[in-house]
Amino acid sequence: MRVPLVDIAAQDALLADEVLAAIAQVAKVGSFILGPPVEQFEHWLAAATGAAHAVGVASGTDALQLSLRALGVGSGDAVVTSAFSFVAAAEAIANVGARPVFCDVDAQTMNVSEHTVQDALDCARRARLRVRAVIPVHLFGLCAPLEPLRALALREKIALVEDAAQAIGASDANGNAAGRGGDAAAFSFFPTKNLGAWGDGGAMVTSREDVAARVRRLRAHGAVEPHVHVEIGKNSRLDTLQAAVLLTKTRSLAAWQAARTRIASRYLAEFARFPLRLPCLPDPPARHGWHAFVVRSDRRDALARWLRERGVDVRVYYPRPLHLQACFASLGESSQPVAEEASRTALALPLYPTMHDAQQDYVIEQVARFFEERF
Repeated sequence: MRVPLVDIAAQDALLADEVLAAIAQVAKVGSFILGPPVEQFEHWLAAATGAAHAVGVASGTDALQLSLRALGVGSGDAVVTSAFSFVAAAEAIANVGARPVFCDVDAQTMNVSEHTVQDALDCARRARLRVRAVIPVHLFGLCAPLEPLRALALREKIALVEDAAQAIGASDANGNAAGRGGDAAAFSFFPTKNLGAWGDGGAMVTSREDVAARVRRLRAHGAVEPHVHVEIGKNSRLDTLQAAVLLTKTRSLAAWQAARTRIASRYLAEFARFPLRLPCLPDPPARHGWHAFVVRSDRRDALARWLRERGVDVRVYYPRPLHLQACFASLGESSQPVAEEASRTALALPLYPTMHDAQQDYVIEQVARFFEERF
């Protein structure tokens, strides 16, 4: 049996006719740039996250970058973010002219914590860096501890920007939706995300009117009206076609999230008997978004090879922490031991809403066979 890591085609086939009809309607109207579906989707996202504003942009990475610019972060500044994550947050920091300062992650959650961020701030202060913001990443759909991080940001007088690219539908320890707790938050609608477009797409959410207004300006070349540019911006608008796709998919999001939770819950129960470190399940009212189901094992590479040889697609998230990436080598960052350990041991297993019971049975069976033959 072959079990893919994700199966976008099977999921999208369920509502392909509706999506194609929405795209056809955009074509019929002919408003391809910032057409009505963009504003409609922005309203939906703001309501879904509890934020006052949502601004659609071209990608989740742009959402991070434009959020930082809107908050006044730029050349000569520094921003703290996780050493164990996709590169987007650190890339956005560098692309506004600031310096990434990497912090370690919590050994249980693989998210940043108040303590790891504080350690990074102390190190930055000793190096006489001017830290202006912190970007916690809600990794794999689990919210970082927003309440203590928000208190830390207020105490240190720095901005809090959530990287919620993997966390739509997740909630923090207070039951608040991911994206609601900071000065701004970034979402990605890359096709493999829990809410995925048929191409690139992203959005920034905020309850600060000044931040929303500036991101709207920056996404359209810094213009306040046609051909009147008050600053250098960029071309980063959420495509109307993609907004139409996303709007159609929002009606299925709750059902997809329920399916992800059901599959993850079974994995947690079945894998408890194996020598695996399992994902952290938060206590209610917090809710995991289950963008990915990532286990950790000291025999990660052997397990991955075993599963792939038997048709189970797995993925290493992430094989090298950011402070050890070649593009950041010149920063001379110190060791981040938990992030480095996670990079050696973390492995994502198949999880997607249309996953059949037989496919999950097979994954569990193959993991069991691996450990039975080796222990």
